Amino acid sequence: MKFGTILKNKHFCNLAAIIRVPFLSHHWKKNHPEVPFWKLLDELNDVKTEQMFHSNKDEFVTRFCAFLVTLTTADPRLTYSPEDLNWFIGAMENEYNYVIVNLLFAYFSANDEMLTAPEVAEITDTSESNWRNKAASGEIPGAVKKGKTWLLPRSVLRAQGVLGE
Repeated sequence: MKFGTILKNKHFCNLAAIIRVPFLSHHWKKNHPEVPFWKLLDELNDVKTEQMFHSNKDEFVTRFCAFLVTLTTADPRLTYSPEDLNWFIGAMENEYNYVIVNLLFAYFSANDEMLTAPEVAEITDTSESNWRNKAASGEIPGAVKKGKTWLLPRSVLRAQGVLGE
């Protein structure tokens, strides 16, 4: 198993991006007080210890899926596909499932590379205003405005299929 292959997997990136937005955004948690984010994350961590995970992997999968449902119900901009879930469930049947789970936690908790609207426009050969408008309308979860500049998270753009590997 190559870690780079997992880290570039679109399903892995999308699932991580869903969690990364509330994990790194105080603004998101403030706007969604109905989501007990840290409590849910702690519950996942309780089942993620290696001994507990191997003896009760199905419990982890159930809690993880419930966590995703809670986040995506609270914020419809955060979305996953049936293929994302199928990939995750299949990955949990893999002999490296515990490594994959830990990579997922490390990935969503790491700072994201932020791109400016002009950078995204250049990479995608589209207009800057398109990306500024998408960020301003909330279509890019985790996008933040610093002064007059919109910053867009690379992992979210990758998960949305905007950017290639």
